[in-house]
Amino acid sequence: MKKKVTLFFMIVTGLLGYDLALADPAQDEAIRKGHEHFKIFCSNCHGVNADGNGRLVASLNIMASDLTALKQTGDVCVAERVLRAVAGMHHVPAGQEQKMPNFSADIESITTYEISQYLKSIQK
Repeated sequence: MKKKVTLFFMIVTGLLGYDLALADPAQDEAIRKGHEHFKIFCSNCHGVNADGNGRLVASLNIMASDLTALKQTGDVCVAERVLRAVAGMHHVPAGQEQKMPNFSADIESITTYEISQYLKSIQK
């Protein structure tokens, strides 16, 4: 019995170490920066929680998207969706107008990438 318990703890410790080894400090930094950029560039419309309830929503002609549910829409590549939206090239159903203006001239590519990494990290 003692051997089984010891083996169990060795396996669990090994798996925890493996998870920690997979942690990527650069990715964590991109998410942190993305959150800061999101608060500056996106939260007025999309809300501080990225749920589409920003302080400017009442003045918009359309509802801002809930950015925590991007993964649920069938698009598995959150980063691509964000990049396309910032560039004003996201998919819009036939007969509907583009929801979001083109911000690609105002936001650097690295900033857009970091925002996409933050949004990817908060998907429901």
